[in-house]
Amino acid sequence: MSPDGFDEFVRRSTARLVLFLIKIGASREEAEDSIQEAMAKACLKWQEIDHPEAWVRVVAERAYIAEAERARAAPAKAVRGGWLADGVRTDPDLVEFDEEQRRVLALIRRLPYEQRRAMAWYYDGFDVSEIAAQVGKPEATVRSHLRHARNRLRRELSSDKVAVPGPVTAQEGMN
Repeated sequence: MSPDGFDEFVRRSTARLVLFLIKIGASREEAEDSIQEAMAKACLKWQEIDHPEAWVRVVAERAYIAEAERARAAPAKAVRGGWLADGVRTDPDLVEFDEEQRRVLALIRRLPYEQRRAMAWYYDGFDVSEIAAQVGKPEATVRSHLRHARNRLRRELSSDKVAVPGPVTAQEGMN
């Protein structure tokens, strides 16, 4: 049996958390796996967590980054070990999203990681001070990342040259 309020939290927030990690660069599968890991940890510490929305995002993001690093290294290890001839790994398409959502995600995924992360937190309803506290950066840095991200997104939108993405490699997802 889970602690009071935890089941409702999971039902209410899982879909938003999946989209948060996709904005950062995760595939749907990677996002779901990372969130499952974060939710399991949250269940064990539920009574100690003051801000569950933020706490689970931080833990899920860390889980995604750790897994992405392992996945990025895996093909090279497999090639060196003679298990794999081709070291290329791709994520599934974002087919479950409509064209406009894929376009927005394509734009966000083009941003440098820190800008992409700040935008994902911001679009999930966190203000600059909350983002700064959760990602361990000064507020001025977060504001700067958001400003640069907005400027770049504005330029991209005005050029109207954004294609709907195909598969994204693990390497691209972390850049």
